[in-house]
Amino acid sequence: MLFSAALPAVFLLFSTKLWLVAANGRDQQPSQPSNDIDDDIDNFSNNRYTAALTINGKILNVILDTGSTDLWLNPYDGVGSFESTGVVKKLAYGQGDTFVNGTVGLAEMSIAGHTIPRQAFINVTQIAGLDACASGICGLMGLGFDSPTAGIEKVLTDAGLDGPALGKSVLSSIFDQNPDKGRFFAFSLSRLGDAKDTADASLSIAEYDDKYAEVQWMAKRPVFPATAKSWHILSDGATVNGASVPWSANDAGTPSGQLLIGLDTGTTNIIVRPEVRDSIYSAVPGAVLAKNSSLKNTHWSSDHDVWVVPCNTPVSFSAVFGGQPYPMHPLDMTEMRTQKGPDGTTYTYCVGAVTNGGTITSGKTDALYGDSFLRNVYTVFSFGDNTTSPYIQFLSQTNEWESTQDFAHVREQQLAKNPPEISPADLIRIFDGVSVGGGSSSGSSSGSSSPSGSSTGSSPSCTSGITKGVSGNLLDAAVTSSTDSPTTSKYVPIIIGLLAANLLVVLLLAVFGVMGFVRSRRSVGRTRSTTVHYVPTKTNDDSLLRPSFAEERPYSDSA
Repeated sequence: MLFSAALPAVFLLFSTKLWLVAANGRDQQPSQPSNDIDDDIDNFSNNRYTAALTINGKILNVILDTGSTDLWLNPYDGVGSFESTGVVKKLAYGQGDTFVNGTVGLAEMSIAGHTIPRQAFINVTQIAGLDACASGICGLMGLGFDSPTAGIEKVLTDAGLDGPALGKSVLSSIFDQNPDKGRFFAFSLSRLGDAKDTADASLSIAEYDDKYAEVQWMAKRPVFPATAKSWHILSDGATVNGASVPWSANDAGTPSGQLLIGLDTGTTNIIVRPEVRDSIYSAVPGAVLAKNSSLKNTHWSSDHDVWVVPCNTPVSFSAVFGGQPYPMHPLDMTEMRTQKGPDGTTYTYCVGAVTNGGTITSGKTDALYGDSFLRNVYTVFSFGDNTTSPYIQFLSQTNEWESTQDFAHVREQQLAKNPPEISPADLIRIFDGVSVGGGSSSGSSSGSSSPSGSSTGSSPSCTSGITKGVSGNLLDAAVTSSTDSPTTSKYVPIIIGLLAANLLVVLLLAVFGVMGFVRSRRSVGRTRSTTVHYVPTKTNDDSLLRPSFAEERPYSDSA
């Protein structure tokens, strides 16, 4: 894979600095991995998947990344002895301020049952913007395509060495050692926190896992375009709650009615254009979009928009390839978290796990399907051969009915352990000072009060930036001033007339009262003077009653 195409995927993987959200929704420090039964892949809180690589007797967890090609290692105490080429290689991510830098070396390594006598890697000596060996993750192994124009292979060639021979990726080294086997790898990714706390995961190179051998008869979905050096395939789109998601391709070169989807284990979730994300969650009953919110997403997003979804509402989402739907587990579509509000109270809420990919999904790529999708399929990535182009095969692992029952059970347990959940509309009003009119599908009760004590939806300024999910439609919840309503305007003269009549009555009563008072004074003499006590009415000063909330948002890719 061309390294320039792999940069966003790897940067996404590290931009969160490995802060993770556990299955029960509470923020916590990165956890130790849960070993799968085959000892092939470790699962770090459903956000990172690593394989055990051995070098000089040391076992290091390296992140598996289908969005890049090269291998780099950075253990705290060094990798031990290795053959140095003296060639320096820097891998920069994002805007260039996040990077690893080091010397290309060669050493014997073992991974997934294969031993490579002289494998090229970058021995990291400088690191910026990334956690060094955080939580025992001490490197990254790319599972992409070799390229003479990028990565380790190129810098070795530029230095006058045999780049194609020395700079092979780990996968190419293994394939070359096994010429009688296929040039493919396959894996399943586990899901922690579901009812079964599924721990089964596996990585196999040049062979299938026996449990999923059926995958070899599944449809072969070719990499697109055929000359691409990345794991991109065509998709027919997606459905949510049984309805097609409105979605058109970015690039004119994509076949009509098709989307270009990248499959990337270096991305923790699904990332799409913002309007696609909004189409997905606006179809969910009770979901509300908080624009530029103080609430936090659980995954990287290029904006601060957050879809708040009722925690016990399952989102039925299926990705469609070749006319075949591949359902996702509802636990992979929304995630629970807790956060302290501006009023000092800690709240539980659930957010949509599909986020805005920004520039990553504004070019030819329409979406990256990361770990949240790949947990639902057993996947084969084939590099092809002399007669076959690269392709991908899926074997679905998620049953819609069973996963919905699983979701209900898990969320019931999670909610019982966390602070109380409130409706999305009320939550957004508390955190962002934004209100939704009563009776919305967001679940707020009609006539409920905001923190300022005023009725919800009282002014246009309070409702800007809110989108409600109602039967798949995006609705504008802005409240229009009554003076702008043509229906109301025609009654204005009548109202004025009634006010004038009332005023006339008051004046007449006042005149009669004065006359009576004068008559009474003439008959009984002067009365005692009295002091009038004024009781001022409270004003709704929102600036005093609505606390500001300017919490730092740690999920930005520049954090």
